[in-house]
Amino acid sequence: MSDAEVAEVITVMRDLVPDVSAEAVAAIEERLPEMVRPHDPRYAHMLGKSVRWMIAQFVDLIEDDEVSLEPITEFFHEFGVWTAEEGLSPEAWHAAFRLGSGITIGRLAEAVQDQPGVTPAMIGQVAQKVSVYLDRMAAAMAAGHEDADARTAGDQLMRRQKLIEVLVSSSPNADEIWDLALQARWKLPQTAAAVALRRRDPGGERRAEIPANALAALHLSEPCLIVPDPDGPGQREALAAGLGDWIAAIGPTTGTNDLARSLSWARRALALAEEGFVPCEVPVIAADHIPLMQAVRDRDMTEHLVALRLAPLMTVRAQHRRRLAETLLICLECGFNASDVAKRLYLHAQTVRYRLRQLEELFGEPLQDPAHHLELNIALRYWLAVDPAP
Repeated sequence: MSDAEVAEVITVMRDLVPDVSAEAVAAIEERLPEMVRPHDPRYAHMLGKSVRWMIAQFVDLIEDDEVSLEPITEFFHEFGVWTAEEGLSPEAWHAAFRLGSGITIGRLAEAVQDQPGVTPAMIGQVAQKVSVYLDRMAAAMAAGHEDADARTAGDQLMRRQKLIEVLVSSSPNADEIWDLALQARWKLPQTAAAVALRRRDPGGERRAEIPANALAALHLSEPCLIVPDPDGPGQREALAAGLGDWIAAIGPTTGTNDLARSLSWARRALALAEEGFVPCEVPVIAADHIPLMQAVRDRDMTEHLVALRLAPLMTVRAQHRRRLAETLLICLECGFNASDVAKRLYLHAQTVRYRLRQLEELFGEPLQDPAHHLELNIALRYWLAVDPAP
């Protein structure tokens, strides 16, 4: 083509920019309603501006291959940020790009195909250039969307970390909790529980697989979680599955204004697990170990209680001492019902009755005195926890 013929084609294309832009915008608004919000004129303005500028800039690029695309790529990067902040999905504006590009290629090709010197091969080259050009704009927009998502995620993480700090504080403010939960996009539950955590291997790199609705504060020196509706179906199983590399202890279920207490219990139960008092292969339920937590809290007093109440047991040979202690603890829990004790220990009832007679010979009348049962229960739990099993 001669320079004059090229200039004529460019003029025809440039004259078409307003009409092609309007047709593309109308098609996008008709077929992609999520891109249109009649109550908010910003959407129509941004859509019209982006389409008009994209087509006009492409015509400039056809005229001069060296024209700078930096201004328009920056625009579409910011346009991507804007769409992310407005909640428009990448799928929506990808569809808009495809629709707009199809209309643009079709209309420009129709307009220039009868121009002197224009061949089908040239129209194909223009279509290919349109495709490459739009891919570049889409990439700029995607980068902006990702940047906005990253910023949003970072902001939300900080808000959630602030929220969890307020929730476990000694005197949480209800209004502040509501405001922070709204900002962090966390639905306030009716009930929740705190979970205290410690890595099994301090050098481990595997991240905890935390339920999506939980709040995580793994950044604290004493990491913890807040788990909504902890007694709901499958909640504890899911938590156990995701925390395999962590020692975890679950505090009691409370309202969101009492999570400091739940966390306090959880941390005390976690200490039991770390010191080997209770198994830690699965999350420890703090409420299951109240007597032991109390006993460990003042060991000097508890050890005095052990020496006082379990003295008869210490006269038995070591190989029999532990099984008698275990039998006595279950007896106390089952009200000395031999059948119930047998089921708990997987023993024959006659074996349990035989052990009971041995215990009665050792302890005498105090064994049947309810006034001594609480002290015996605490002493037995503590001794069984600290005394290594043979």
